Amino acid sequence: MQSIGESPGKVTATIVLAEDDADLRCILAGCLRREGHVVWEACDGGEAVNLVRTRAPALLLLDIWMPVLNGLEVLEHLGRASEAVGVTVVVLSNLGDADTRLEGFALGVADYWTKDVSLVEFCARVQRLLGMAPAPPSHPG
Repeated sequence: MQSIGESPGKVTATIVLAEDDADLRCILAGCLRREGHVVWEACDGGEAVNLVRTRAPALLLLDIWMPVLNGLEVLEHLGRASEAVGVTVVVLSNLGDADTRLEGFALGVADYWTKDVSLVEFCARVQRLLGMAPAPPSHPG
């Protein structure tokens, strides 16, 4: 469990990022922190549930295949938790099949992204979901 803000004074939202792949979690968390978000990292589903309950994030980015509790089990646990009311949930997974997506939507996810999304698009999607204007793309000069 880790949170380090890199942009003091520019905090825009609190996010829980639940991803068991440490390298991917580090890359995504870095991107989000550069945008000014406070990011709490979970490496398994049990930790994700605890962070949502204790940190009251605006957004939960949730992998499906994780140890302890998988993403769908996390959604089931949080569906019964009053602490999770008002949390926007996005599944970020390698699984893109219709059945898994539909199960996620039935459990209340706002969106379902596959992990092949580019980092720039990932950050823009997060900003859009949070109701914030994404930063314009930078073009070399």
